[in-house]
Amino acid sequence: MYTFLMVSDDDSIRGLFRKSLNGDYIIHYAKTHDEALQIFIHKDIDIIFLDILLNNDGASVLLESLKQIKFDPTIVVLVPESQPALSEEALKIGAYELLEKPLTKESIQRTLKRALENQELKKELCFIQSQIKNLQPNSKDSGFSESAFNKQTNTGDTHLTYKEVFQKFSKVLTHVYDLGKLADMTVEAMKEIFGVGKVVFMLIYKKEGLSRPYRYFGLDEVAAKNICFNREHGTMLWLAKNHQILSKDVIDREVATNKLSRREAINMQREINLLQSQLCIPVFTHGNLSCVIALGNKITGKAFFDEDIELLSMLAGYIGMAVENAFLYREVNLRKVRNENILENIPCGVIAINNNCKINTLNKSAAKMLNISSNDILGKDIKHVGSVFANIILRTLKDKKIYKMIEIVHPATHSVYTVSTSLLDSEGELGAVIIFSDISEIKRLQSSLIEVEKLETKIKNLETKTLSPGISNMLCGELVTQSA
Repeated sequence: MYTFLMVSDDDSIRGLFRKSLNGDYIIHYAKTHDEALQIFIHKDIDIIFLDILLNNDGASVLLESLKQIKFDPTIVVLVPESQPALSEEALKIGAYELLEKPLTKESIQRTLKRALENQELKKELCFIQSQIKNLQPNSKDSGFSESAFNKQTNTGDTHLTYKEVFQKFSKVLTHVYDLGKLADMTVEAMKEIFGVGKVVFMLIYKKEGLSRPYRYFGLDEVAAKNICFNREHGTMLWLAKNHQILSKDVIDREVATNKLSRREAINMQREINLLQSQLCIPVFTHGNLSCVIALGNKITGKAFFDEDIELLSMLAGYIGMAVENAFLYREVNLRKVRNENILENIPCGVIAINNNCKINTLNKSAAKMLNISSNDILGKDIKHVGSVFANIILRTLKDKKIYKMIEIVHPATHSVYTVSTSLLDSEGELGAVIIFSDISEIKRLQSSLIEVEKLETKIKNLETKTLSPGISNMLCGELVTQSA
């Protein structure tokens, strides 16, 4: 069972969390960072939901205190949608994810799912790191001897060999979908596993045709920002063509066998020196070079062994799969954001329900037309939008009856709507959507036009009875006045 802490001095936010997190969870609430710290001292907390607008810089003070007492929960920071500057501040103070206010039950539950996945990964990584430490050879060198590489512990299946540990670690990476977090984790892992003083995660920017440091450790920040390599020349081109780890020794061999010209070798050596690296490990996705991991010297001063190169090759394969997943996840998120922006800005009302008749989508136009709040209605039964709309969308879901541009009248407001419905199939789960527009104004104008047409008919009838031009002009004047 997971344990959460909701830290906020806003009663309405705490109330919404009570309604949203009603599963098999233990939830604690705190109004101040002092209360939150007391809970942390006595409870095992997995997830923190932290309102960044706590008084007296409470959010940053709380997180700093947690670092000092070495708590490591997953932190979700609540930030107002109207204050985007706070988002950057939240990330600086250690937020795993941002949850924008105003909150909805659906957004809370969606964020919670991702936060729980992250916390599980953290626990698994902690286990793996402990296994790595247990398997370290007695020498101070962080490299791997042949005996250490094949070493088995006395406790049987509960401990892993080096190779199995790194395989497990690499598989964990493939479950990280945020590219920034993946790069951070990779840099940290390389630093710890191989005991190097410098690690650079170089990302290939395909549109620009360039490669730049995306995350790094041990490199001067100013120097890192000025590093930029053309992927069609030098080190990046060689890595893309040869699909192998590059070192200074490899460059010397390539020159000796006339596979590299002296000028090409000098340019590659210059780039390696800029990265302050000993090894450059290529990472491929779909057969294309997507990023490069540059490792500096070991802090012990020892060389990289053959076992190091073997493990780096294995890690590069898993990191490639993880980067591919991150790219796909980012593309899906971008599409989702674009679709949500379109949905929120179209003038038609849109309501969607799942197979359990619960509302999972209600855009701004629908909320405005029906005079309801999306925060109050999301996740609830469709009956809460009123019987007229509920009956139509339920017939679509249950009876598979599709409506196209039918007109209905709202019994309370007497507004007239055109309504269309459709079935939805999202990830194997059947649902339904209703799209509607308020055409009351159009109907009013149509009624006015009908009245005008009636007056025109009267005038024509009078003219046929040979009325004098004066009377005809008076009626025309009356027609113009009524139309206005």
